[in-house]
Amino acid sequence: MNRTHLLFTVQVAFLTIGLVGQSGCAQSPSSPVVRLEGQFILHEEWQSRVYLMKPTYFTKILAAYEMPITDTIELDNAGRFQFTKQISSETAGLYILVSQPKHSRFANALEGLPFRENYILLDLQPGHEIRLHSAVDRLTHGLRILEADPMTIAMNGLHRFRQPLVNSVEAAWNVNPDRDQFQWNTHGHDSIRHAIHSGLDQFLDTVSHFLPLITALRLRSPENDYRDNPEFFLRLAEKLELQFPEHPWTKEYRAQLKPDNLPVLIGQQMPPFRLSTPNGDTVENSNLHGKLILIDFWASWCAPCRKENRSTLKPLYEKYHTSGFEIIGISIDSDRNSWISAIEKDSANWLHASDLLGDASPVRQSLKFDTIPACYLLDAKGRLLARNLHGEELNAFVEAYFRK
Repeated sequence: MNRTHLLFTVQVAFLTIGLVGQSGCAQSPSSPVVRLEGQFILHEEWQSRVYLMKPTYFTKILAAYEMPITDTIELDNAGRFQFTKQISSETAGLYILVSQPKHSRFANALEGLPFRENYILLDLQPGHEIRLHSAVDRLTHGLRILEADPMTIAMNGLHRFRQPLVNSVEAAWNVNPDRDQFQWNTHGHDSIRHAIHSGLDQFLDTVSHFLPLITALRLRSPENDYRDNPEFFLRLAEKLELQFPEHPWTKEYRAQLKPDNLPVLIGQQMPPFRLSTPNGDTVENSNLHGKLILIDFWASWCAPCRKENRSTLKPLYEKYHTSGFEIIGISIDSDRNSWISAIEKDSANWLHASDLLGDASPVRQSLKFDTIPACYLLDAKGRLLARNLHGEELNAFVEAYFRK
């Protein structure tokens, strides 16, 4: 594999917008022309051109195959290019620069492997100037910003929150003997998912500039799924509506948060359910009694669920049951024997129920969760206090609740 080490610069004159803690470049607001020039580290398996895309809808930002191409920029044999573009107030804003492997059929494809992500986020305004260094096969995570406007710096700085995922996937890729069958996700890697979400959530809570906020939101929920923390996402909608009420992306984002798309919110009553217990009795959530009630969704075939039964739920139940702590385990199994056997093996001596309909369970669908274990903590009146706390977080919550 031959590589030519090259310096990549994208120059676009800058309009000061005052993002605290970010350095900028000289202001030239009078020029409507964006000038891009630079060099990449070339790669023999990647194209010698890059593409400039401009997303037009909120849900299409960083969506593969769905962002329109505005320009194609050819690189010379040394990877250099020079490019100018007229930018007006109507065409200014978020652009995304992408590279493509030679086998790609589409100019607006996005790489699925995190460590090979192939885009750079740019805020192109009249007169902006940006200088960058990267490599065509690692455009996102090989990026080094030499000079840029504060918005471009802030947007590309968001990737630091995703570095644990990038490192984990690349490590797994490097030792995988069958890369054609390689798959990855964050399920079962709670620490990685938590690190990414915590970092992005903290950023979203504090940032007040539109483009960094909106791109962080897309990185936080690229599938437009806001069910893991709906209260947080509703607060963000209020923030956007207050600060940027007329922007179409604000309105598009708010439309994603319709009640039908969200689970039960903190302070609300759980949807009603009526299920059978292992001995054939019937249990309804309206008849549950306790100072603190944990509704835990699990299955006999779910290894993380079984581990949580033994290592977290059993000790908590034994310690706090006499103080008013109740657990109801709702299985999404479809096989009765497997369900009963798992309860016995885990010594899960709390209340259990199931409709034995598996993923088609109406209870599961009413709560709108995709993965298990999933749990919901209710007060004595059946109002939701917290959702999806596991391990040490769940221990800490229960202990604090009974210290009151």
